[in-house]
Amino acid sequence: MAPTKPDENRDNSIQSPISAGVDGTQSATGVTTSVRDSSKWTSRLNPNNHDNNNKNEWYSVTLDGRAIRTPLGLPFTLPSPALALAVASEWDSQKTYLQPAQMPIMTLCCTAIDQVASDPTAHQEDIIRYLRNDTSCYWADPTEDRVLYRKQSQAWEELHETVSSELLELPDDLGPAQAVGGSDALLISRKSDGNKMSGLPHPPLLVEKAKKWVDSLDAWTLTALYSACAESKSFFIAAAMVFEATQHAKGECKVTTRDPKWAVQAARVEEEFNIEMWGLVEGGHDYDRLN
Repeated sequence: MAPTKPDENRDNSIQSPISAGVDGTQSATGVTTSVRDSSKWTSRLNPNNHDNNNKNEWYSVTLDGRAIRTPLGLPFTLPSPALALAVASEWDSQKTYLQPAQMPIMTLCCTAIDQVASDPTAHQEDIIRYLRNDTSCYWADPTEDRVLYRKQSQAWEELHETVSSELLELPDDLGPAQAVGGSDALLISRKSDGNKMSGLPHPPLLVEKAKKWVDSLDAWTLTALYSACAESKSFFIAAAMVFEATQHAKGECKVTTRDPKWAVQAARVEEEFNIEMWGLVEGGHDYDRLN
């Protein structure tokens, strides 16, 4: 690990083993193969861009004294020593053959540098799509399944309050739309005259503030939020986790910082309930738990 700069050009460097794409082209939605605006790219990578006391301390990871690069050949520079050490530990764990699938932090960092910092639009839009189809907003009918409903309440009520009041600063009487029972979910999430976009009809102010917050995030935080949304299928679970982590990092914790395992449990309420009721399916539920 060595101090460096995000736009520092190093000739003595090593290309990343993580591929930018299957065929090296822009064949997937949202995948970019070049940096269009270097000034915006650098700005989005700076987590302290709005901080007047910004020290611009950056770190790189080296292999045999040579700095590694991203799949697009960009400098692999990180804004914190803790993050750089985490990536370095992933490299240290590699043995005879490199296994990128066992380097999740390296992969996320490359995504932030190559893709999100270059053009965050696709990731921002996808995150809002998770908000409109948030798994934590689909509740069991308490008259039909009160046990599952109770488990959902224990897992989701607090995180809804945290995101709505602490993060988005919404009025106390304003919260996310919730569908109760299968028939209710089908009716209110269907595209109609009153609901121009398919998905849950959340209050416009909630959606507006969520978009504003998402758009304000730097590339590192946005990448983490997107990954958490994709894994949990929930904007609220991901936002609560990222919010707590960033508040803790800044020393401004307005909420109690919990073990991240709570997010996994909140995302798996229904599946774990089904396992309790009907048993574990080998080759299915066990793999889901590992992922």
